[in-house]
Amino acid sequence: MDFLSTFLIVVLIVVLAVPGFVLRKVKLFGERAAGVLAVLLLYVSQPSLMVSSLLSESFSASMLVNFAWVFGFAIVLQLLVYFAAKLIFLRVGELPARRVCVAASYLGNVGFMGIPVMQMLFPEEGILVLYAVVFNIAFNAMAWTLGIYAVSGERRAVRPLKILLNPPTVATVIALPFFFCNVQMPSQILTVFSYLGDMTLPLSMIILGVRLADVHLRSLFCDLKVYLASGVKLVLSPLLSFGVLLLVDLVFPLDRFVIIALFVIAAMPTASSVLNFAERYGGDTETAACTTLMTTVLCIVTIPVLMLLCNFV
Repeated sequence: MDFLSTFLIVVLIVVLAVPGFVLRKVKLFGERAAGVLAVLLLYVSQPSLMVSSLLSESFSASMLVNFAWVFGFAIVLQLLVYFAAKLIFLRVGELPARRVCVAASYLGNVGFMGIPVMQMLFPEEGILVLYAVVFNIAFNAMAWTLGIYAVSGERRAVRPLKILLNPPTVATVIALPFFFCNVQMPSQILTVFSYLGDMTLPLSMIILGVRLADVHLRSLFCDLKVYLASGVKLVLSPLLSFGVLLLVDLVFPLDRFVIIALFVIAAMPTASSVLNFAERYGGDTETAACTTLMTTVLCIVTIPVLMLLCNFV
């Protein structure tokens, strides 16, 4: 991977947050704007991205082994980072903030940013996008179980049924039979899903800009635990994942694109799910918002640097 080209791609992605920031600052976006846009993102755009990603590729039985590797590693690697973060934040900050920092350390922006970034970094390797879709299924399972528990600290808050009953997963489950059977959908239908899916990245970044406009810069840039959580998410998580994958590859040779996909996804910033869970389950919303924003800003530097390691796979 070339550092400059990757850097420019990530910068362009983050620049997409500027309209949301400006419109909120000049009061053209109201206080509920982020919530309204988030509904469009979660219920329309991201499910469409899942469908278009699957139906635009052809399936072969040989893919199943790598799909299984990706799904299994997605669970294992997130668990490794979760337990590492538990140790790192054992005595850092108050309990609600500590819980949010742990969740922010391993829950990455897979669906809203990971899949579009994969498309932009590797436009000729559609299989990487499919691996990101598979990872997203595992991510949703982790987010709606361990993610909620990490933020709330209450087991009764966990709703296992949400593993399946969330819009992106429902859309993926519906699209999978068509994908496995290589059903050729009419181009007009694919175009509709493609257009709606292409809104995912701009929408997610606009929402980020709106939330950035509502955050006090002092709380964003002067909180050490936010920097620590950002370091765990953007540096420790991808490097730990990369090291584990290379060690496994020595014993069980892995497909090169499986390693790259898992590594790139691990390098993504914190998912907005952490803030959503904090708002819903009484967590530290300020720390959640600041960590989500900080990791997205800092990934401008970390992703291009880390992507250089892909050249050694």
